[in-house]
Amino acid sequence: MNILPINIAQSSWYQLSSSNRTIIGTKVLEFVQDRWVEIKLISHDDKQRVYEYILLDQNMDGTALIHEWAADMEWFQSPVQVITDLEGKFIGINNFSAIVSRWQNGYRQKIAQKYGNHEGIEVMLSETDRLLQDPKRFLQSFMGYSHYRCFFQAFYKNRQADESSSLVLKNFFGTADLPLVIYTHNQQQGNEVTITNEAELDEEKFDRPVLVRMLKDLTNTYNLKVDLQTEMEEIYKFKNNMLQEADLFLQLHVPSFYTVVTAHQCRRIEQHQLPREPVGKNSAMHI
Repeated sequence: MNILPINIAQSSWYQLSSSNRTIIGTKVLEFVQDRWVEIKLISHDDKQRVYEYILLDQNMDGTALIHEWAADMEWFQSPVQVITDLEGKFIGINNFSAIVSRWQNGYRQKIAQKYGNHEGIEVMLSETDRLLQDPKRFLQSFMGYSHYRCFFQAFYKNRQADESSSLVLKNFFGTADLPLVIYTHNQQQGNEVTITNEAELDEEKFDRPVLVRMLKDLTNTYNLKVDLQTEMEEIYKFKNNMLQEADLFLQLHVPSFYTVVTAHQCRRIEQHQLPREPVGKNSAMHI
């Protein structure tokens, strides 16, 4: 079975909801973020494709300053032109220099004024300055377990009924990667294709001592037994080669000490279903 890429200049609109809960010891951080986005293929050749991703509106409901900052950074990064290989895998940012210019020519100053003297703001500004000096590191910031995974991965290829592959989420635990083995089941009925992924930890590639040290430092507990439990499920539904909906769920759990739960839900909508008025408290940062 095959899924083919959409036609050039054809726009698709999506509503996404992302949520995350991180528990470290007794500390809980969580957020829910809704987005409305437009995606279109703007160019292609025999080696790669370039898609333009535009954030049209969003709403962030989070428990920490970093969550509001993350929403502002999404405004800053939009529009972003994503380069993929022919299968759809994310491999680059086409308009990196324009994004850097946007930061240097107004956005940095505006966001610094917004946050004023909030504790940690200078660190976040400086970290963004460094990130924008390193194209490879900036690219990596898009390739974690984010909502971009709904759209930019190796969908467009000849698919067997059952497949396996590897996924490495870089720096998922501080400096430690999260390596996963993905088991995929593909099903086709007429013009509809459903891709279902499940995963397990790749024990051979996982640097467990780094996670142990991180949890010891974060919890001030030094007799930890780190039994990392992994649960992942993803469902992608295509119709006429167009993504219609996606549900992604990933949970990492160390009993009594550490839990991270991330979920993304995505559904295709028509242009007339987009919000007519800004719905997000962060809309004012769109410059």
